[in-house]
Amino acid sequence: MDVQAVKELKSLKERISDLNEQLADLKRAKTNIENELISEMNLDGLSLARTDFGTVSVTKTDVASVKDWPAFEEYVYENRALYLLQRRPSDVAYRDEIATKGEIPGVETFTKVNLSLTNKVT
Repeated sequence: MDVQAVKELKSLKERISDLNEQLADLKRAKTNIENELISEMNLDGLSLARTDFGTVSVTKTDVASVKDWPAFEEYVYENRALYLLQRRPSDVAYRDEIATKGEIPGVETFTKVNLSLTNKVT
């Protein structure tokens, strides 16, 4: 066993964790500034503004927010509207389904191998 590799892996995990925290902070700051600019632009009646640093524009996009899953699912099934769903099977549901009913047509199992590192217990 390469103890040095485990030590390096632990160090990398810690660095990634620190960077993820920094990234989360930066994303929050970005969102706050975006929200401030959107509010200012709305107050000024603007949807586009040009500056020496770049052009900012407010865009609006309609997105789905399901409030009644049974009604939505019924609509999808009755209308064969599977295109309304994202194309990715649930890993947990897939494992349960093949465990109880066997293979699913059109799907094959891929075994993803991961390495887990936990902190040393002292």
